[in-house]
Amino acid sequence: MWSTPGGITRPWDVRRARRTGTGPAASTPASTPWGRRYRCSEIGSHALAQTLLRQGHSYLDRDGDGEACESLS
Repeated sequence: MWSTPGGITRPWDVRRARRTGTGPAASTPASTPWGRRYRCSEIGSHALAQTLLRQGHSYLDRDGDGEACESLS
């Protein structure tokens, strides 16, 4: 459970985010429901980018063609 790629969002972090108005509850551009927002330059492989896209990181597919981080392919 703790070795999940990208980590997990702990319940107390979600509650704190709701209380303070930061994080996923605030829906700021820099946050995701998972608390971590990746950049293509940080990912390192096209396969990992596709996995992250399937996990819900849709912002990695800028042109909406279903392929994340095309610069990595």
